[in-house]
Amino acid sequence: MVDDVAKSLKLNRNLLNNLSKAIELDRAIKIGWGAQGDAKPKEGEIGIASHLPDGARVRLLGNLGDFTAACCKGGTFTLEGNTLGWFGAFSSDGRLVVERDAGVRCGHGMTGGRIFCQGSVDDEAGGGLDGGTVIVRGHAGHRTGIGMKSGSIIVIGDCKADAGQGMTGGRIVVDGRCLPEGDGAKQRTLTKAEHKEINGMLKEHDLSVSEDAVLIEADEERSILSTPPMQTVWGDFGEIGLISGETPIDSSSPIDVVSLITRGEEDDGIVFPLPVMLQIESGKGLTGTLLSEQPCMVDSDPRGIDLVRICESNIADADSLLSPAAGIVLDLENLPPLHDGEILALLTGLRSHLGDDKPVLLAGRVDRISNLHRMLRDQPLDGVLVRLTSGTGMTAPAALPRIGLSARDAGVADVLHILDIPWDATSDDAAIAAAAGCGIIRANPFSDDEGVPGTQKARAEAVETWLTEFAATLRGRLTDLGIDALEKLNRRHLRALEHDTAAQSGLRLAGYDRPLPQWMGQ
Repeated sequence: MVDDVAKSLKLNRNLLNNLSKAIELDRAIKIGWGAQGDAKPKEGEIGIASHLPDGARVRLLGNLGDFTAACCKGGTFTLEGNTLGWFGAFSSDGRLVVERDAGVRCGHGMTGGRIFCQGSVDDEAGGGLDGGTVIVRGHAGHRTGIGMKSGSIIVIGDCKADAGQGMTGGRIVVDGRCLPEGDGAKQRTLTKAEHKEINGMLKEHDLSVSEDAVLIEADEERSILSTPPMQTVWGDFGEIGLISGETPIDSSSPIDVVSLITRGEEDDGIVFPLPVMLQIESGKGLTGTLLSEQPCMVDSDPRGIDLVRICESNIADADSLLSPAAGIVLDLENLPPLHDGEILALLTGLRSHLGDDKPVLLAGRVDRISNLHRMLRDQPLDGVLVRLTSGTGMTAPAALPRIGLSARDAGVADVLHILDIPWDATSDDAAIAAAAGCGIIRANPFSDDEGVPGTQKARAEAVETWLTEFAATLRGRLTDLGIDALEKLNRRHLRALEHDTAAQSGLRLAGYDRPLPQWMGQ
């Protein structure tokens, strides 16, 4: 796995280094051939050629892995070979060609551009399509066009069952055997105007569809309604206490509350002067005495110290977002379902724009913590952000042992954990999280009642005020505990203030000063 990532990053680096010059000279880049034109095909590289810009022309020989030519913004990309899943996913423009077969989710989430597959595609091609065109010369797998909103999918061959499952717009044209369409879709014949239009689109590929081709479109009378469970967490850490030390320290004593996110022992990493990562939509205008040094998690306009949260809404612009940023937080809850290998391929493509020396974190829910910890153990990742809110709706104290025990079992207890606090966070929440093994908390500095200030200056001033109060109360808490470093906190400093909290969290019950009997074997 490490070798696959290394050779993929090297290939992407070479491509990016030569791309601007090739565009300037209007030359194509050929990969997979030697200097004398002898074939040297690539084999198994992942996340190759993502975010190609307008004017790029790339031709590649070989058989590639997931997320090839994803997020294309223009130009042309031709693959002489096969590719696995997510070919051309999230593209907004450009012309992508795969001369043999493509895997699952080919063209997923496209908003523009064209994909031409000269072979066949696997299941769920064109899933979530919101524009653009996917043309398949061969056969298509199950659930072609699942959840599509707009755009066109044209299959010049057979199509397996459930095409158009859950679609709300767009069209699927099949000129071959078509098994029953999926729920939320209906099938009809082409009109003469549609037949002429489709053949006009296919003319440049020397293809055409017959008059017997069928068109699958959304059926409003059979639309699929799906209401996900509310993402909640019951309560907060109000029933967890921090026991004061027998001997406090002077309130002016040096206190070490600095946290680091690093890629390795020699990496300076991202320095958090305070153990909090504020989530703010944009990093523009974030300046202040404390704020200028405090990294935040942003969706756009990152500063050099900020991490960018990558989700489905901004993944197409990740190349421009990541180059100035300090790291990535890949938000799995705001992306389509991905298995481990697909996540690795996606991150390889993103890391090509970020840089090898900058950290990458995963974000996910506490009820899926075992999955997060497995990937944290098996992949080149640097930390995990754990959201307390979930469809399970467990209590906040109950999440702490679930995170700790899962991290212990996966052997990642020493890797950075960031705990997402969904309520109005305080410095006590940061201390409790640190004692439970989560060195940093994610917080929203703007309460729901007051909202986000309307100007950049007012927003920066509000965040600076929040950080100032956070720093002061955190210092006060640690000096009262008699502790001069945040890393010295552990579960022995925590007390459950009532029986139910002790039963759910495994913490020592105040007064009883030991865990309840059912936790003694853990």
